[in-house]
Amino acid sequence: MNTIITVLAGLYAAILLFFWLGNIFSKNNSKTKVKNKFSVIIAARNEANNLPHLLLKLKEQSYPTEDFEIIVANDRSTDDTAKILENWQNKLTNLKIVTVQKNDEHLVGKKKALQTAIEVAKYNIFAFTDADCLPGSHWLQELNRAFDEKTDLVAGYSPLLGKQNLVYKLKNLERAAIFAVTAGSFFWNWGITCTGRNLAYRRDIFQKSGGFRGIGKIRSGDDDLMLLKMRKYIRKMRFMFASAATVPAKDNTSSQAQINLETRRASKFQYYPADIKLLALLVFIFYLGLSVSFILLLLGNFSLKLFFLLLILKIIPEFMLISTFLIKIGRLKLISLFPLAELLYLPYFIFFALKGTWGKYRWKN
Repeated sequence: MNTIITVLAGLYAAILLFFWLGNIFSKNNSKTKVKNKFSVIIAARNEANNLPHLLLKLKEQSYPTEDFEIIVANDRSTDDTAKILENWQNKLTNLKIVTVQKNDEHLVGKKKALQTAIEVAKYNIFAFTDADCLPGSHWLQELNRAFDEKTDLVAGYSPLLGKQNLVYKLKNLERAAIFAVTAGSFFWNWGITCTGRNLAYRRDIFQKSGGFRGIGKIRSGDDDLMLLKMRKYIRKMRFMFASAATVPAKDNTSSQAQINLETRRASKFQYYPADIKLLALLVFIFYLGLSVSFILLLLGNFSLKLFFLLLILKIIPEFMLISTFLIKIGRLKLISLFPLAELLYLPYFIFFALKGTWGKYRWKN
């Protein structure tokens, strides 16, 4: 067991250093002079409380109005979403509204709404965000800077907006860690994950990959599973570090909703390609082995020196990766919670990995 856990720790450290180098070498944006045109796509289901704030942010974009359109797909909303969208058409000349009339068993979750919007999009770059997001006024400007002639997919950071308490800060640190891995993998053109809150890609990449075909019946995955489908067609992917490219999202998640969210994320393991499955399994087995090693150490059946070596191989690369990413996005203050997060995340990860594989969750609405 000692040899196996040590090898796993070494592999884990090597992978994190690989992502760390990706962050180190990544440049903020290209110097393209191309003026791209964007179709901004939002799926909205019962988002009457959020849409006015999002649409105002899109109205305030510094990017020329004639160079982007806004498409909101009203996904069978039962609140005032339709009325709000109708009122906003008088304020946003580039707003286009489409309505999802009925459910589609072949396109579940948000995919039917997104597909409906994509079908009427007139531009060749789709920019995605969610109804509960608040993109900054230079968001599209930053996306344009990122899309040079060879870039096919761009993603950016999306922190949570909520009460300034410990839980909120820990959630944002965890998200930053995920985005650090995203950014690092993008540099090597090996995209692992992304979020639909701050994502853009070219139409032809979506079409070449077959669109949502093959993942349409999966409740989630309109962003990360779609990325994994498109990877082999993407010439270049890029991550935006600039603060102006950040798209904050409101966080009103209850404890039960958070459990459902984490379970849903972990449940996608079965749909991942072989390389991502192998990576996830390596992390899970290493974390599980480290936990068992700690228990054996307390029982006097494990070497203290070896346990400290395992901790070093885990903690130092994690700190290097996360702190580098936080520096690049201008949020280094979050690193103060790193020691606490180290204590909490191991059991948190193992619990939801198991629950996502064998447990159940409730989909919103």
